[in-house]
Amino acid sequence: MVDIEILNSGDVTVDTSFLAKYRTPGTPAPVCVNTFLIHGLSIGPVLVDTGFRSPEIMATVGMAATDAVDGTLDVQLQARGIKPSDVAMIVHTHLHIDHAGKTDLFPDSTRVVVSRRELEVSCGGSGGPGYPAPDIKHILRRVWRRDAVQLLDAEDGDIVDLLPGLAVERSGGHTEGSLSVLVETHDGLARICGDVFYNLEHQLGNPFDEVLFAEPHLSGNTAVSERQERRAMKRATQGCKWLLPSHDAPGRLEGGRLIARTVGSTVPDRPSAS
Repeated sequence: MVDIEILNSGDVTVDTSFLAKYRTPGTPAPVCVNTFLIHGLSIGPVLVDTGFRSPEIMATVGMAATDAVDGTLDVQLQARGIKPSDVAMIVHTHLHIDHAGKTDLFPDSTRVVVSRRELEVSCGGSGGPGYPAPDIKHILRRVWRRDAVQLLDAEDGDIVDLLPGLAVERSGGHTEGSLSVLVETHDGLARICGDVFYNLEHQLGNPFDEVLFAEPHLSGNTAVSERQERRAMKRATQGCKWLLPSHDAPGRLEGGRLIARTVGSTVPDRPSAS
């Protein structure tokens, strides 16, 4: 049975208008930084994103951060009986400072999947401190090591199968090379959407200051055009039953509409022990 466990790798404080454009600017809000541990795939554990390197590195982009109460990513994996070398694959939704900070914990035998365009942007200078040198240099070093990296050349909207039950879509919408991760669970398709959505309530469930039918609300943090962001957001809601953003609790969808939020730490919710 394939399911997704949500691991909180820490929290950062951001302006609310960062999460939903124009909404109560000047109001600080703490948000989670999620990584996702996929259980039940044929190759073993798969991780989506690796969180931020340290609170100190987040301070370099003006964000206050704290490590998770449950410990850093390696501590949380160890508590589940998983060593870094046990993780078969890491899929990066993108390479921003809060998504690729702990990838160097994992050996070359852990394949790292990332969009080639995202890697180009991350080391091309246009992303600035949002792509810190320690994180990106580690990914680049892997490029010269056999089978340590898989670079995807998909265009926006393309879907690439990685193995049975796991695929990625070139989503765009947040960064040029952003990916969504598609997981086939026993309760329907789950989409780990990275930062295509930040806040499901104010962007999708009850979109802030929107009057158009089925119009999601933009974030205040994107490296692409507003039209590209809207297109990616609308595409992200189609055909999936679960939507898992990196900085909010997952949501359950029906016909592209947000109908419920999860209360547990897995998608789908694991049955309780009898």
